[in-house]
Amino acid sequence: MKVKCELVLENHEFEEPKFPVIDMHTHFGSLLFGDNYEETYDTRQVVAAMKKAGVRKAVVHELVWHSEYDRLIKKLEAEMDFFAVFGSVDVSKALEKNFDQLVLKQIRYLKSHACAGIKLWKNITLFGEDYFGKNLRLDDPRFDVIFKVCGEEKMPILIHVADPPCFFRKLDETNEHYACLSAHPEWSFDKPGIASFEEHMEMQENVIRNNPDTTFVVAHVGSYAENLKKVGEWLDLYPNMYVDIAARVDQLGRQPYTAKAFIEKYQDRILFGTDLEATFSEERIAEFYHTHYRFLQTKDEYFDHPFPDFLGQWKVFGLGLDDDVLEKLYFKNTEDILKIGLD
Repeated sequence: MKVKCELVLENHEFEEPKFPVIDMHTHFGSLLFGDNYEETYDTRQVVAAMKKAGVRKAVVHELVWHSEYDRLIKKLEAEMDFFAVFGSVDVSKALEKNFDQLVLKQIRYLKSHACAGIKLWKNITLFGEDYFGKNLRLDDPRFDVIFKVCGEEKMPILIHVADPPCFFRKLDETNEHYACLSAHPEWSFDKPGIASFEEHMEMQENVIRNNPDTTFVVAHVGSYAENLKKVGEWLDLYPNMYVDIAARVDQLGRQPYTAKAFIEKYQDRILFGTDLEATFSEERIAEFYHTHYRFLQTKDEYFDHPFPDFLGQWKVFGLGLDDDVLEKLYFKNTEDILKIGLD
């Protein structure tokens, strides 16, 4: 039973964005919705709901290449001016002798078909048994070709390296994501054959350090929203690293003083992203975005974050960011990285 809160507080529940918004992190394809994703949503209806909520463009991230990339574009083509799309490469072929040539071919194909960048996911280190019989390291030399070619082709990489640290810890009642992981035990990575969270951060840093000519947007506040001091150290060390805030308002919003100082300091390196799913209802899309705006723009206290049902089981506090910071966060930084405009 949900407890009723008796606090009487400022309430900007449906806050409007102060600037045009580019959502750097959305999903419209098979990664979340399976092979028959075309049947799960209406492109025009979803885009209309997003525009109504203040979003001017969305960046779509899917693990697709060649014909599957073309299939995704066909699904989105009715509103293609609204989208920028990141495709991927077939990492399942990493142990094959011709992997270097395959990667070069796939990335060049994507670039020639107006692809905005490359999406890399956590499947390499967490689900590698499905492809290789074991998990590989992200910094395995066999993957170097991906980072090298993306640098040469000026294709930014949006990379999701690891889930929250608690997903790698023992699943018991001391785990702060106990409710989430109890509902989704498949998200628990405290298992033999899976690298620890700390090892994932080591691999992530190695890849960024070893590829200074490649632009990396590390999703979910650099994989470590629980430790903004460490993320800041990485941003200080690696000018080719950026982060988005997708699906981490729960973490940022429970440390509002630290989070505000972090965003202000690194305001040129942080991108607005949400992890929006195209299958959300029109009502959910409205609530979802307005909660993000409320978090970033107001100093409201103790309210639900955008994923209250399965991420942190706590309330958040607004940051009340200044307009010059909001403008960069909402669209300017993404425009600069992707070389896209809102016109």
